[in-house]
Amino acid sequence: MDLTQRKLTKAEWTSIEVPVSADETRINELICAGYHNVNLVRNPTLSLLKYMKIAFSEQIDTYLFVHYLQPTLKALNKDIEFPFKEMKSNEQTMKKADLIRLNNTDKQLHDQKDKSFLFEFVLLDLVVKMFDEYAKNNYDAYYTLKVLLTYKVELVNQNLVTAISVILEAISKHIDLAELVYRGQKIIEQNPYLLKYADETLYEHQKQLFTLCKSPQPKLILYIAPTGTGKTLSPLGLADKHRVIFVCAARHVGLALAKAAVSAHKKVAFAFGCNDAEDIRLHYYAAKEYSVNKKSGGIGKVDNSVGDKVEIMISDIQSYLPAMYYMLAFNPKEKIILYWDEPTITLDYKEHEFHKIIQENWTKNIIPNVVLSSATLPQRSELVETINDFSGKFDQADIHEIVSYDCKKTIPLINKEGFTEMPHYLSADYTEIQKIVKHCLIYKTLLRYIDLGEAVKFIKYVTQHDLHIQNKDKEKEKTNRFIVNERLTLALQFPTIDLINMNNLKLYYLNLLGNIQPSHWPAIYAHLLEKRLVKQPSNIHVVTKDAHTLTDGPTIFLADNVDKIAQFYIQSANIPDNIASDIKKAIDFNSALNVKIARATKDFEDGTKKDEGKEKKAGNIDRMDPEMKQKMQEIQKLQAAIKMIVLSPQYIPNTTEHLYKYAPRVYNNVDDLKNKPFTSNVSEDYVEKIMQIDDIEDHWKLLLMMGIGVFTTHKSDRYTELMKSLVQEQKLYLIIASSDFIYGTNYQFCHGYISKDLGHMSQEKCIQSMGRVGRNKLQHDYSIRFRENDLILKLFTKEENKPEVINMNLLFNENTF
Repeated sequence: MDLTQRKLTKAEWTSIEVPVSADETRINELICAGYHNVNLVRNPTLSLLKYMKIAFSEQIDTYLFVHYLQPTLKALNKDIEFPFKEMKSNEQTMKKADLIRLNNTDKQLHDQKDKSFLFEFVLLDLVVKMFDEYAKNNYDAYYTLKVLLTYKVELVNQNLVTAISVILEAISKHIDLAELVYRGQKIIEQNPYLLKYADETLYEHQKQLFTLCKSPQPKLILYIAPTGTGKTLSPLGLADKHRVIFVCAARHVGLALAKAAVSAHKKVAFAFGCNDAEDIRLHYYAAKEYSVNKKSGGIGKVDNSVGDKVEIMISDIQSYLPAMYYMLAFNPKEKIILYWDEPTITLDYKEHEFHKIIQENWTKNIIPNVVLSSATLPQRSELVETINDFSGKFDQADIHEIVSYDCKKTIPLINKEGFTEMPHYLSADYTEIQKIVKHCLIYKTLLRYIDLGEAVKFIKYVTQHDLHIQNKDKEKEKTNRFIVNERLTLALQFPTIDLINMNNLKLYYLNLLGNIQPSHWPAIYAHLLEKRLVKQPSNIHVVTKDAHTLTDGPTIFLADNVDKIAQFYIQSANIPDNIASDIKKAIDFNSALNVKIARATKDFEDGTKKDEGKEKKAGNIDRMDPEMKQKMQEIQKLQAAIKMIVLSPQYIPNTTEHLYKYAPRVYNNVDDLKNKPFTSNVSEDYVEKIMQIDDIEDHWKLLLMMGIGVFTTHKSDRYTELMKSLVQEQKLYLIIASSDFIYGTNYQFCHGYISKDLGHMSQEKCIQSMGRVGRNKLQHDYSIRFRENDLILKLFTKEENKPEVINMNLLFNENTF
C-alpha cells in the first residue's frame, strides 16, 4: 500500500483525466441523481419499443405484441395448454407516421438473428424454457421469470407482461417452493439472468447516508458496508448539495474517486503532501481565476488560492488540516462534510507514525458533519469513548450507524486441505457453533463468505429430516426433530417465492444452525463431515499444475514475506537453465544499453536547456543544434538495439501450451468450460518497457513476463507504475503483495490467497484482505484460499481486545491528545 504523504506525480495527474467506461459513467450519474431521489431506479436493458425509438401508446404496444411476440406464445399453446387469449391489433386507429416508422424498422428487426439484447425476447425464451423444464419438475426458469418481471425495464411491452403473469399465476399452484430453496445456488448464484438484466439502484447504505446527510444537525455517521459496494463513490452524490473533504491514507483510493469525479464533471481539488494551504492544487474544472493560454485558448496557469468552486477536496491524512482551513475560507462549516475513508488504516499496529497525525486531525477538526467509512469499522457499541468525545465537542450532535450487508454474490473460503469452509464445519461442540452463529449475525458482512451451495445442502438435510419425522411418527416428533424453534420450518420462513433470495437463504442457514437440538448435533456434524467434498484438492502450485483452477480474472496472493513467495514461484516455474541464461544475457545486454541511454539522454537534456522557452525548439529537428540532433539520433539507435525477450508460453500460466503441459484434461475441454482458466496478456510493447527499467533486479522483470507482478519495497517508480497499469487493465495473472497493500487498491480480483505467515492478522484486516476479491459486478467463480486454517476460525469467532477498537477510542478522542 502506498501511504507516502507526497504531492501528486505527473503520471497520477494524467491518470485522473482518463475517461471511465460507459458502465461506470452510468453508475456515477445514478449516484449523483440518487442524492435527490434515493428511490431512483434505472435499467439500461433495451425493450422492443425503446429499440424502435417510438413513443408509447396502447395501440403501438398491442401492434408490437401481435406482430412480434404473440406468435411464439400462440405456437407454444398448440402443444401445451395454458391460459392464453389471442389479441388483434387495429392498424386503422394508428397514426400513419407510426406505421411508416414501424415498417421501416420491421426489416431491421427481422434481420437480427439473435434478439436476446431485447428484453421481451429474453422473456419469451424463458417461457419456452419454463415449459420444457416444468415437464421435468424443474422450476428454474419459472423463478427467473418471476424475478425478471419485477425489473423496471423502460417501455417493456405491457401486453406481454400481462400474458406471462397470467401463465405464471396458473402454474404457481403446482410449484414446490421447498424445491426452489434446495436449488438456491442454481437459481440465484449461478443464474446469469438476474445480474445481467437487473435494475440499477442505490445500495441501501447509500440511501441511508444521503437521507441522514440532509439533516442540518451536527452528525457523526458510522458507515459500515461491504467492500465493492460503492462507499468510495458516495461523495459524488453528497457533493450535489454539500462540500466534501475526502480523507484517505491510501492515495490510490483518492485517485480512483478523483477519476470518477472528473468524469462526472465535479469540481475537484487535491491536498496531497501539503504543509499549508499554498500546496493545494485545483483541477481545471474547479478553477475560478486563471490566465488564458495564448496558443490554445484554454486554461493556462490556475490561481490555486481561489477555491470558491471546489465541491470535493481529496486529501491525504497529513494534509487534512490545511485542506479543512482552505475549504472553510470559502464555505460555512455547516455545509462541509468530512468523509474519512478507511479510518482504521494502521490502527492494527500498536505504534505507527500516522497515529499522531490521526489524533491531531481529530482533535483540531471543527467540521461538525463527519462520516467514518469502512467495511470493518468498529460498531457503535465498541466506540463509546469516540462517540462521547464527538458529542461533547459538537452540541446536540446526532450519532448514526449505517450497517449494511448487501450480499449479491458468494466468495467461498477454501481451507488448506482444499475444502470449502463453513460455520457448521468449524466445531463438534454445539456451544461453540452457537457462538459462531451469534458472531455472524452481528457482523453480517461475513454473509458473502458463506457459500450458498453449502448452506443450501445444510438446509436441505435438516429440513428434510424434520419433515420425514413429522410425517412418520407424531409421538416421537418433538424429541427426534433437529429444529428447536417451530417458526424456523421451511414452510413458515419461505411462504412466497419473492422471499427466496441470497440474503434470506444465508440468514435462514445461520438461524437454522443456531437452533438445532444440542443432543442431535454430534450425529449431524458427523454426517456432514462424511458427505463433505473437496473443492480444490491442490491449490498452492499456482504457476504449474494448479494454475487452471484460477479462472475468470486475476489472483492476488497476500503474504508477509513477499520476496520469499516471489522467489518460490520463480523456482516452481522450472524454467530450464539455458533459457534462463539466455534471458539473463539479454537482460544484462539491455541493462548496459539502458545505462548508455540514460547518460545520452542526460547529455541531450543538458544540451537543449539553453533552448527552453523558444517555442520548444528542442523538439523541432530542423531547427535543432547539429550536435544535439546527432545525440538524439544516438539515443534512438541505442533504443532500437534493445533486445526483445520472449518467454516461451509454456512457462506463462494458463496459456494453451501451459495447459497442455500441466492440465491436459482441462486443455482438451477448455472450449466447453463455463469458467475458463485466466492467463496474462503482457504485450510486446509492455515487454519492451519492462526491459528498459534499469532500477530493479532481473527476477522482477522475469516475473512480469510470466504475468506476475509484485508489490514490494523496491524503489522503482517505473516498475510500480508499469505494474499498476497492467493490473488496472487486468493484463496480469497474479499479484503478490503484503497485507498493507489491501487498502490501496480497487483492482478487480477473482481469487485470493492468504499466506501462512499472515496468521497474526487482526480480524478486521483479514476481512479487508478478503474484500479485494469479487469487487466487480459479474458473478464469476470466486475463491479465497487460506494456507492456515486458524485464521478462518478467527474470522467467525469473537475477537477480544481488537487493536482497531482500542486505538480508535484512543486516537479519535480529544481527551487523550
